[in-house]
Amino acid sequence: MDRILDFLSDYGAALTYQELPERVVEQVKRRVIDTLGCAMGCYYMDPPKFARGHALEVVSTPGSTVLGTRHQSAPELAAFANGVMARYLDFNDTTIKGGHPSDNIMPVLSAAEYAGADLKTAIVGIVIAYELQDHFGAVSRAIRMNGWDNAIYVGLASALGAAKVMGLNKEQMANALSLAVIPNAAMNQTRVGQLSMWKGCSAPNAARNGIFATMMARWGMTGPLEPFDGPRGFKKQLGASFELPAFGGNGEPFAIETDKLKCFPSDYEAQCSITPALELHKALEGKLAEIEKIEIETYDNAVYVAADTRDKWNPTSRETADHSIPYVVAVALTRGTFWLDDFAEERIRDPNIHALMQKIEVRTTEECNMQWPEAYPFRITVTTRSGQQYVREIRYAKGHPKNPMSDQEIEAKFRRLAEPVMGQTRANNALSQLWHLEDMKNVQEILALFVLD
Repeated sequence: MDRILDFLSDYGAALTYQELPERVVEQVKRRVIDTLGCAMGCYYMDPPKFARGHALEVVSTPGSTVLGTRHQSAPELAAFANGVMARYLDFNDTTIKGGHPSDNIMPVLSAAEYAGADLKTAIVGIVIAYELQDHFGAVSRAIRMNGWDNAIYVGLASALGAAKVMGLNKEQMANALSLAVIPNAAMNQTRVGQLSMWKGCSAPNAARNGIFATMMARWGMTGPLEPFDGPRGFKKQLGASFELPAFGGNGEPFAIETDKLKCFPSDYEAQCSITPALELHKALEGKLAEIEKIEIETYDNAVYVAADTRDKWNPTSRETADHSIPYVVAVALTRGTFWLDDFAEERIRDPNIHALMQKIEVRTTEECNMQWPEAYPFRITVTTRSGQQYVREIRYAKGHPKNPMSDQEIEAKFRRLAEPVMGQTRANNALSQLWHLEDMKNVQEILALFVLD
């Protein structure tokens, strides 16, 4: 067994609910509420319908419930369907370079339901998944530069979180991780150019593979003993060289405490630019026609993710638009708001929005690069034809640990997303119970709150 595999399986086997500080349990509840709200908000969109439709074709006993229904499918298919719902809006929480750690919440819950685990064990599984994904993303950033996708981390994290809730021992956990990493290296072409529906499905697919790997390990399937350090393993093949830091516990903070929530439905880099654009909308007082140019100064990774090609100045799909700094800034400047309806086809193709986008220049500065990743700086300067300039900037978007969303703001986001689908009364009932997640009986009790009759 290689060194990394030994460390991860040791950690997964050892961590208990009793070791989690109350503040960490509270963060799990905040993120479960946020993730379920995101899932309901896109319930009737096409990719969630496609994923759900396939999961509903399969009946499994024991199984895992497909969100919004009473149907029990195979755990890995429920994890995929529920994960696509949670991820598709690009509205769930995020970390520095590891993607969206809450992508692991739905698969861990699916595995917990399948295994009959209690909610306290599920909470531990979620915390473990966050630890793995956040730390791998932080120290092995080279994989993305080499053309691989950060969904790889979700496959690993969901496998270890699922192994915890399924009650696997250290050896079985090690096999689950090996079986998750060796066959499942996702390619970052998913996020290049005009983006497809798969952008919101890549991480749920990795989670599906992670759950499958864990189920095979539970049955006794073994995986290669050196999946990370081996001569043809993760580090060698993906061009990653790293040392993992200490994981949460024993005086070390837990990763879930530092991840960032979102208050706008877009990629995090794009989202950070929305707040100063909204402030500029007010300052301009409707003088959009007088705008000569818009200059956006930010850090390298923001350009790499959300202003990398000319496609980001000419989005034709929701997936490209929510990863486009020019698009979200143009919309916020024009409307003074930003929400799900800004990704309707007629808005994406609005000639006025497209005309304004062409006045936008996005560039990096040494000052901004020095601040990232501790801060996520954006400075937007609007220059009018008369030469007048309006400037707004931000370092910490709402939802960052240094500008956190309150419980009330998380509730408001949940209601705005979920109420159009499930109604006000049921949304309120779900919230009142989810704030006491650790006292609920099982995962089925959670999912019963969201059944759409």
